[in-house]
Amino acid sequence: MSPPMADIRVERKHALGKQAAHAAALKVAERLKEKAQIEYRVSGDTIEFERTGAKGRLVIGEDSVVAEISIGFMLRPMRGMIENKIDEYFERYLK
Repeated sequence: MSPPMADIRVERKHALGKQAAHAAALKVAERLKEKAQIEYRVSGDTIEFERTGAKGRLVIGEDSVVAEISIGFMLRPMRGMIENKIDEYFERYLK
């Protein structure tokens, strides 16, 4: 489910190591599930998620986690808020 061109892209560097970053990214996905009603699935180092009007993925690397999200027309006015929330969750969980 690789979005061809993400509407939102947030990258956060970390020094956690891949295993701890993976656990942190799962916490981000759980928070999104709770707050934004997304469904997600883990596929290796990628957490793919989807909900009505949006789909994307979290890609976990050795020293960074990247969120790429494509949003539908109805969610476009909320783009800034969505981006800020992802950044906030990265700040909270990727320390």
